[in-house]
Amino acid sequence: MSLRQSMAGLHTWGGLLPSWLLYVIIFAGTLACFDKELNSWMRPAVQQTSTASMSADEVRAWLQANVKEDLHAFWMHGPTVREPYWKLGWEVDNSESTHQVALDPKTREPVPDTVGGDFFFTLHYNLHSGLIGMYIVGLAGMFMLVALVSGVIIHRRIFKDFFTLRPSANGQRAWLDAHNLFGVVGFPFHLVLAYTGVAIFVASYMPAGGQVAYKGDIQHFFTEVMGGFNREGVHQPGPEPRSLDALIEQSRQHWGGVETGWVSVDHPGDLASVVNIRPYDTSRIRLPQSTLTYDAGTGELLNEQKPSMGYRAFGWLSGLHMVQFGGSLVRLLYLLLGLAGCAMLVGGINVWLAKREARGGAGIAVVRALNGAVFAGLPLASLALLWGNRLIPAGTLERANAEGWVFAGSWLLIAGWSLLRRNRPRAMLRDVLGLGSVLALGLPLLNVFLTEQRDLLATLSRGDWSLAGIDLFLLLVGLLCALFAWRYQQPAVQAAPRRRVRVVEEGV
Repeated sequence: MSLRQSMAGLHTWGGLLPSWLLYVIIFAGTLACFDKELNSWMRPAVQQTSTASMSADEVRAWLQANVKEDLHAFWMHGPTVREPYWKLGWEVDNSESTHQVALDPKTREPVPDTVGGDFFFTLHYNLHSGLIGMYIVGLAGMFMLVALVSGVIIHRRIFKDFFTLRPSANGQRAWLDAHNLFGVVGFPFHLVLAYTGVAIFVASYMPAGGQVAYKGDIQHFFTEVMGGFNREGVHQPGPEPRSLDALIEQSRQHWGGVETGWVSVDHPGDLASVVNIRPYDTSRIRLPQSTLTYDAGTGELLNEQKPSMGYRAFGWLSGLHMVQFGGSLVRLLYLLLGLAGCAMLVGGINVWLAKREARGGAGIAVVRALNGAVFAGLPLASLALLWGNRLIPAGTLERANAEGWVFAGSWLLIAGWSLLRRNRPRAMLRDVLGLGSVLALGLPLLNVFLTEQRDLLATLSRGDWSLAGIDLFLLLVGLLCALFAWRYQQPAVQAAPRRRVRVVEEGV
């Protein structure tokens, strides 16, 4: 057996088995490119036209007035173009209990809770399953690397097929063309993103080296690699805290005018209390890693963290994967290439399905049901989540959890429907496209009635492209779904028989 023949089988089964999981990971990561815009869109109570802004000291004052527990730490981030509100979080002392709120800069009050775009970011990297989910995602990423490399080895006509797409051909040939086209278009991007996605969690995936070298003190390893600063005096009363705004301005001057990002206070009120301030710079791929540490009482600069060369390389890989640089055009490019990755997976599975449908068997029905449950269920559940965000009352207890249940319940309903319609794939596809059209087109309309100054005309008139872009994207998705739903409503046209596709060359 030649190398290409052996790689064909590896590509087929190594790509098929994790493909539904990879679709969830890639689709969620694609949406997470605009997680901050979604965070803002899903908080319609924030006053977009506000010129007033809270200060960091006012945010701390709100925390002191509303949270009575002793805190281990708290952290905050000021308004940005993508998120025009204060983000505040805190951890209760002697516990792992953390909380977070978003504060409207004008009203100085928390806005209704929401899972926001962070929901898709978390789904992308750990499936909302903690450490176990992160390991599953890492394993799926390794499978994707194997499928990508083996796909290149078996693909002799990679440049020719880049220009080949025959949607009117028989089912297998058309799906194979789509799989090849989207695979070739996004290959460098998918290879880099799969590699960086695995690499940035390598210390968690392969912890043995650090455990042995640091004799089980893994925290010492992270402190040495990332830098850190600790003081004596925990739980000993400290002096009155220094103004956070003054320290922020001091940090801005220290960095030559660079804006500040996250501000955290460790052991507030204790003698050991320190203020850590990081820069906010989206002009570079590498995420900002420098940190200035001040005495929370006197304001004295105690430490300036300068990351090592290895940690800077790690930051570059993380920044390349998380796309917090380059503005909206770069994020849009990531989104389009991410959608190409989803299309590549859909095409690949349908090639496998079309090749084996004539043989029948229980496996065919299972694959059809999974296709409908995942490929259609996840996008529709994501749209249902946005509907839940608009329709769930602002005062609902555990509102963010309620949004999550809307997502999960909708996904289960679509999965059940796909199971019932598994033997009528064309009718099922028509149904989900029609539903997708209604959900996507209805959201911008819903904004007109349920939000103030957040509808499409209002956001376009004031040049707020962060919010307008989401509504425009929803309209585009809705129109495309309506077009394809109409197309699948028409009687199917049988394509002329074509020659059998070569198994070895295409790897199916």
